[in-house]
Amino acid sequence: MTENNISSASDTITMYCTQPDLVWDIVDKDGVNYVKQAYITKKYQDTAWIFDTAYKFFRQEAVNIIPKPQEAESPIWMYRDKKWAVPNAGCRRMHLEIPKDELILFDRRTWNKILNMEYVGTDEEIAAFEQEYKRQGVRDPLDIMKSSFYPFLAQKIKKSWQHLFTDPLPEETYWQGAVWYLKKDWVVGEE
Repeated sequence: MTENNISSASDTITMYCTQPDLVWDIVDKDGVNYVKQAYITKKYQDTAWIFDTAYKFFRQEAVNIIPKPQEAESPIWMYRDKKWAVPNAGCRRMHLEIPKDELILFDRRTWNKILNMEYVGTDEEIAAFEQEYKRQGVRDPLDIMKSSFYPFLAQKIKKSWQHLFTDPLPEETYWQGAVWYLKKDWVVGEE
């Protein structure tokens, strides 16, 4: 993100991240942790193709904002508002201070649309796209991304996802962030 998208005078931004205890143990022991793609595939199993599609898009674009270290296979997600970082059993929520130049910020609502394989745009753009896919006989827009029968429509959906990186940041409660790794130096405390 460019500096004009962040209204903080500090060199860091407060974020909250929930990860399994094992991840935090690695961060504590090694000082850093990177995500492996195999963990994502194992975690999501039947719906892994959705995450693979969305994460691939994110990785391809994010490397143009912050270069990806070779060890990182996928980003690590975090939130500005701690209410979105809800720890499950065996997980901990950490309060982090992330250097601005290590953090990609975006609207979590837009990211959720991408995770749902939705077209992203203005209300008018979405309505026009809906008319287009319905004219082609598509009843469920998820079918566009699940099958290989609609490559042109699938490409339009993926192109619309650029809004994640080009739209202005919303109010801070909706900020989601991504980093290529977690560093022990960023951990302020556990919450």
